[in-house]
Amino acid sequence: MFNDYIWKTYLKADGKAVVAFFERNLCDSFTEDYARTICELHKTYCPSKAISEYLYSELKELSDGINIEDYGFLYGCYPIAELDDGEYSIENIMDIFYQGLNDSGIMSDNQLFSEFSGGMAYYTTFLAMELPELFVPYYFQHNYNVLEKISQEFEITLPVIPVKKDYKGRIYHYGEVCAALSDFRIKHNMTPYELYSFLYDFAPKYIGGTDSYIIKSLPDPKSVFFIGGSKDDAFFGDNSDIISCWQCNPDTRAGDLIVMYLRSPISAIDSIWRSVSVGFNDPFFYYYRCTYIARPQKIKQITQKQLQKDSVFKELPIVRKNMQGINGVELYPSTYNHLLDMAKSDLARLEYVVDEADDIYAREKDVENKLIKPFLEKLGYTENEYKQQLYIEIGNHNHALIPDFVIHPVVSSGHQSADFLVEAKLTIPSNKLLEEAKTQARGYAKLLNAQYSVIAAKEGIWISKADDDYSKDVLTFSWAELKNEDNFFDVFKLIGNGKI
Repeated sequence: MFNDYIWKTYLKADGKAVVAFFERNLCDSFTEDYARTICELHKTYCPSKAISEYLYSELKELSDGINIEDYGFLYGCYPIAELDDGEYSIENIMDIFYQGLNDSGIMSDNQLFSEFSGGMAYYTTFLAMELPELFVPYYFQHNYNVLEKISQEFEITLPVIPVKKDYKGRIYHYGEVCAALSDFRIKHNMTPYELYSFLYDFAPKYIGGTDSYIIKSLPDPKSVFFIGGSKDDAFFGDNSDIISCWQCNPDTRAGDLIVMYLRSPISAIDSIWRSVSVGFNDPFFYYYRCTYIARPQKIKQITQKQLQKDSVFKELPIVRKNMQGINGVELYPSTYNHLLDMAKSDLARLEYVVDEADDIYAREKDVENKLIKPFLEKLGYTENEYKQQLYIEIGNHNHALIPDFVIHPVVSSGHQSADFLVEAKLTIPSNKLLEEAKTQARGYAKLLNAQYSVIAAKEGIWISKADDDYSKDVLTFSWAELKNEDNFFDVFKLIGNGKI
């Protein structure tokens, strides 16, 4: 929630200079100093040095275009610079800008989005200089999750993100975001330059900066995914402190293992990373779905030729396709463990259970995908109504990761709630393990002020409620018993959609 007193205090103190910085550069004299200062602000909420350096290069190029005679601008800028005086809407300008991007008239929507995405800081800063009442310089690329956290905290209603293949819609989404931010600015009587200070200085610090989403205490990995790097990334994993944003599989969760494959001319697996954020969609990132990865561990390089000759890897479709389209390809736990054996690595193996009588549930993720998600759907919940891996603030900018399913979460800085949560386990064969799972879930349920806590494993479900500190089971059923309509109805009465 927006606190006017805290905001006004900021404007009278450190914020005064930040507002003056934006107004001076975007109104009067745009210089390279702007690029340097923006990158310093950017480090508060983005841990990637590579992203900050690219942001600097875009803003430096814009500075050169403004200050160096005959240097010129990117194509999309000229129609905006040549506008006649008059009143314009965001929609009008976005149409003109889109047509200006396609100066040759032969570019596809995909190509136009690639151009826009590759120069987004440049283009949006130019738009904000020309039309500050309408547009915002956009410096959250690869960090739409931060913009979402800010919007959630300060009750800004962001537009719905277009689907990945709607490339034109993803360009126009920028205009829709600007419209939402403009509404927020007008509501709180901000100047455009105060809004920019709010977005890039005040708000990121308020939500906790990088600590609001980079997870330091990681959960155990549940999955393993390939990612592909270029020859330029050959020394990427040498820096143990590096954190980078990368294209990922939509199912990537914090803590998951990431296998880095370096493409031609190296053509080899060379390191193992961890996902240190919850995966998220970024409509302005070309590949759409991304996560932050870190903690690289170098292993003995396993070449493509070795993979093609290996009895296990040669059967994988991705190896048969010569590693084309490798980003986000999932590896089975047994295949990952075999990879570590090939590399003679002492890194921890990924645990899984082999039970010939029940081989469809070999790991916790199988319980999540094959039992819990269909169960929630039958209870009336869509995927938009629950969240896996909810990262929350628990006071004084400390954070906790709720690792499994949180239904109807409501989160703001230091305050959070949910209807109920589901703690997933692969198997709970004993009362001792059940009590351990309940203790873990109880801690999460209390943090969320949840009315119910649900434990789910391949054996069944156990439901407890807040009235007795989530101690006693109010309902317990096996999955076979839940196929009985009366039993499922009892569960639905407790935790079905609309019943809490």
